[in-house]
Amino acid sequence: MIGPLVRFSRTSRLQHFVAPVLALVVCALLLAIFQHLSRAVNYRAVVHELHGMTFNAWAGALVATALSYAAMVGRDAVGLRYLDVKVPRPVLWVGATVASALGNATGFGALTGGAVRCRVYGVAGVTPAQVGRLTVFTSVTLALALLLMTAIGMLCSADTLAGMLHLSQFTLQCSGAAILAVFAAMILLCGASPRTLQSRWRWLAVTIPARRDLVAQLLLAALDVAAASLALWSVLPHAQIGLGVFVTVFSAAMLLGMIGHTPGGVGVFEAAMMLALGANVNAPELLAALLAYRAIYFGLPLIVATAVLAIFEGRALKGRFAFLNPSKVSQLAPLFLSVVTFVVGGMLVISGATPAFGKRLTVLQAVLPLWVLESSQLLGSVLGVVLLFVARGLLRRLDAAWWLAMALAVANLALSLAKGLAFFEVGVLCLLIVLLLATRDRFNRRSSLLTERFTASWLVSVAMVIGLAVWIMLFAFRDVNYSRDLWWQFAFDERAPRALRATLAAGLLAAVIAIWQLLRPAAGRFEKPAPQDLLDAARIFRAQERSDAGLAMMGDKSFMFSASREAFLMYAKHGRTWAALHDPVGPRREWAELIRQFVQMAHAHNGRAAFYQVRADALPLYLDAGLTLMKLGEEAHVALAEFDLKGSHRAHLRYAIKRGERDGFDVEVLDPERVPDAMPVLRTISDAWLDSREAREKSFSVAAFNDDYLAAQSVLLVRQQGVPVAFVTFMTTDLNTEATVGVMRHVPDASSYAMEYLFTKLALHLKQAGFQTLSLGIAPLSGMQPTPLASPWHRLAGFVWRFGGRFYNFRGLRGFKSKFQPRWEPRYLAASGSVGVFFTLADLSLLAGGWRS
Repeated sequence: MIGPLVRFSRTSRLQHFVAPVLALVVCALLLAIFQHLSRAVNYRAVVHELHGMTFNAWAGALVATALSYAAMVGRDAVGLRYLDVKVPRPVLWVGATVASALGNATGFGALTGGAVRCRVYGVAGVTPAQVGRLTVFTSVTLALALLLMTAIGMLCSADTLAGMLHLSQFTLQCSGAAILAVFAAMILLCGASPRTLQSRWRWLAVTIPARRDLVAQLLLAALDVAAASLALWSVLPHAQIGLGVFVTVFSAAMLLGMIGHTPGGVGVFEAAMMLALGANVNAPELLAALLAYRAIYFGLPLIVATAVLAIFEGRALKGRFAFLNPSKVSQLAPLFLSVVTFVVGGMLVISGATPAFGKRLTVLQAVLPLWVLESSQLLGSVLGVVLLFVARGLLRRLDAAWWLAMALAVANLALSLAKGLAFFEVGVLCLLIVLLLATRDRFNRRSSLLTERFTASWLVSVAMVIGLAVWIMLFAFRDVNYSRDLWWQFAFDERAPRALRATLAAGLLAAVIAIWQLLRPAAGRFEKPAPQDLLDAARIFRAQERSDAGLAMMGDKSFMFSASREAFLMYAKHGRTWAALHDPVGPRREWAELIRQFVQMAHAHNGRAAFYQVRADALPLYLDAGLTLMKLGEEAHVALAEFDLKGSHRAHLRYAIKRGERDGFDVEVLDPERVPDAMPVLRTISDAWLDSREAREKSFSVAAFNDDYLAAQSVLLVRQQGVPVAFVTFMTTDLNTEATVGVMRHVPDASSYAMEYLFTKLALHLKQAGFQTLSLGIAPLSGMQPTPLASPWHRLAGFVWRFGGRFYNFRGLRGFKSKFQPRWEPRYLAASGSVGVFFTLADLSLLAGGWRS
């Protein structure tokens, strides 16, 4: 059971990574295609065609769009009948039109439109499962209708299509006939009532609709597509192609757009239309018509849908449409405002990349200084990028995002006028301001906008807007030869340099925000442990045998307790790394659950989970948690029962004792009760040691000089001629089986044998007290010599061990500890991720000792 879940989780994470990358690749390919198709197209010619469109053309497109959306309402009505569900007529109209407007504008209509239908139809008792079936039914039948209309066109207009597609008439007619035969068989297979076909997999069942529902759905979908094609046909002047052929090409292009899964089929649909109609329609006319079609069929319904949701915020209308549950329907307003704000931000960025009209610049030249014009265009693009990111905060219903969006919209009113009398932009911005004011109550989450994390898909969407703006700039100023001097040309008629600077500023700001988002610390806050937590941790620590768990008492780590509060993890946080020190402390039966909860907590904050210096016998638990293992080094354990000063291998220790006695050394063991009185002496030695090394106190995995922490330990103090010169603290538990070295310091002018004398006396004292082992701590990268089958990390660690002596005395530390003939036990890092493990190592170093470490 766990295996499939793990695979599903990994697949989901892979999809979250692959989808944005694929979107970027598709965007780059589409821009390359448009670059090829538009080589002979002039930007001014396209603008001229847009301005030359007649009122009748715009009106015809609006009427056709209204007819198409009416057909969408009919499709939803048939779909609800297929589900045997009834909803009030106003609910049907609102749900179908609003969902279709969002689905068409943003793409992935089965997801975005389905979410809207869940909210709207939910007020009438329609369940999410039923909405899912409705969405699948309408989406599949739309694709079938597109295929059906394409097949009919292949039969009826084969002669015209053959020349356009470079295929024989016979091939087109045979293909169309085959598709129609399949449709006829499909309709014949449907009965008078729906029936369900159960597969051998219980979770997979197919419901075949009733014949009347399938036929009605196909006819309404065909009407929807025909009306949409008529909207484009209306704004396409002097088309040298018949309406029937045009509808066929439109249907095929729309089907390709659905397969491409770009928002509204953008890019894919346009490329298909230009490839198919390029020989029959002038390219500037076709491009202008496609832009007008996008504005009328996609942009206008989105704005109307947002306005409808804003209307539900009106108190009077809430009372009038109480049966619609307006408060629930209007909860969709943040979603629509987010989309509209993103579109407006994109409009401002692209506007900064295009040239202003010469006549309007002449008017501005008479009333504004040049610096106002220059700064307005650059600031407009920069604030447009900010709007792209603020839209994410609106989606999250953040109060701060609402205020910032309002401020940016108001500021851009002045900037749009100052940079070129962009009256259309002003109108769109005024509409955005009205929508924001109407939906103010929906943005009530008190949270910082800076704490919001942006998904990879959102960052890729911003990158696509910037990429489109760059392409449009290059297209608009294709006749301007690039030179470095362009960057420094400032004049009212120098439109290319202004666009170049504005687009660069927008791209740089977007890149800075994206990099900051990727590198900034994750959400989640580390908190110092509460007094009761420290007491419970001390109780658990004292009752078990692992003395290194005494580092929990330093107060620089927080705790995660098991449900019984009989076991705990100590952890800290740096950057995105949530680092637990050592294995869990307490009964082993509670370790697995603690590890699982800690990993889950780290991932919930979009962070990396790490367990630092874990022991070999617990590695299966970390592998089960899906963590990556890396060896860190080896810890020295002295077996005290076997420790003495006899034999040749102990000669250096005997010499250290004799040399210490000759130099006037003597030792004193201070019990925890006596440590507070000796604290000033210990502090003097510690400060002198830190000053001599130009170091500061470390933390996390390294014992630090802390009054409360030291007061709970025993101390072995060394005096030379009666003057304190060195000390070492050692952590123990109530079981008195294991001791671990804590803080060790000496004055700079102490004998070179002081520390060796100190540790030898400590080992002898602990042996006499009945302890079994003494831990001298870890030797980093120790025991990691490269082997033929070693991992890359193992080889790198071995290389650092051999040649990194100028940065850290790896060999010297192991050599000193080896004098005591210890048993070396491996210690590991268990961390989530693969490449991210190296960032985790950096964070762990910073936790222990700062940037110098």
